[in-house]
Amino acid sequence: MKPAEKFQCRLCVVVLATAFGLPAWSQDSDTEALRKEVEALRQKVQKLEEQQTAKPVAPPAAASPAQNPPVSTVQPAPQSASSALSSNPVVALRESWSRVAKKMSQAEIADVLGQPSKETRIDGKLVWYYYYPGIGGASVFFKSNGQVSSYQAPNVGWW
Repeated sequence: MKPAEKFQCRLCVVVLATAFGLPAWSQDSDTEALRKEVEALRQKVQKLEEQQTAKPVAPPAAASPAQNPPVSTVQPAPQSASSALSSNPVVALRESWSRVAKKMSQAEIADVLGQPSKETRIDGKLVWYYYYPGIGGASVFFKSNGQVSSYQAPNVGWW
């Protein structure tokens, strides 16, 4: 065999060893690292589950009227009298919100939509938030004179 052929043969061996030998070693290393990580996560989950079952569940504290409740405790918006007539809640919701217009009073909005899930102020302006489980939220913004300045109806599909 000529020296050039020997070199090519050795080069092929090195290339083949690199192509097939090293990735297998690398995969074993990666697999072992993943196994260790999974085991560590299992132990963490087990500890958290033990902590959760060991703690007694206390009822949530009632919020004082001066505090705004956190978003997670917002109550669902009630059905208004007009929306209670429809058998499909999505249709009733569409009907109610289609009656909302600028310059309506707070009393008119309450008659159409019911009382809000949450009430807050932004830059001194009153905002009523309505939360509908499975649908999402909506809001009504009032001017300082108590009339609707703008509103965002819930996303319930095609109007």
